[in-house]
Amino acid sequence: MKNVAIRLSIAIIVIMTLLIITLNKPDNTPIKSDSICNEDSLRNEVINLQGQLEQLEDGFDKKERRYEDVLFEYEYGLDRIKETHPSAYKEFHRIISYKERYTNQDKIENEKRLNIYEHTR
Repeated sequence: MKNVAIRLSIAIIVIMTLLIITLNKPDNTPIKSDSICNEDSLRNEVINLQGQLEQLEDGFDKKERRYEDVLFEYEYGLDRIKETHPSAYKEFHRIISYKERYTNQDKIENEKRLNIYEHTR
């Protein structure tokens, strides 16, 4: 009886061990060929980002041209006011120098300050 109990215990232990090993066995099934490859998705993402970068660069070029056009119109308008409406021209320089009275010195300082922006283009 003792002998049968030992054999039965050993058999149960072996069966349990084999059962645990089979249940914990890693899945070694081959990867299906129709699954999406990470490399392909990364390439697609790089292509998308390059397209977005080109669009942004084009947008910045257009904004820079628009900025230059606005500055040209500003300078042209200021020259025109200087020729046709000298009092308005003096008033403009008085206003942007934050003074109550117009002086030629203020005009010279304003023109120096405004030319700084022109040289940075």
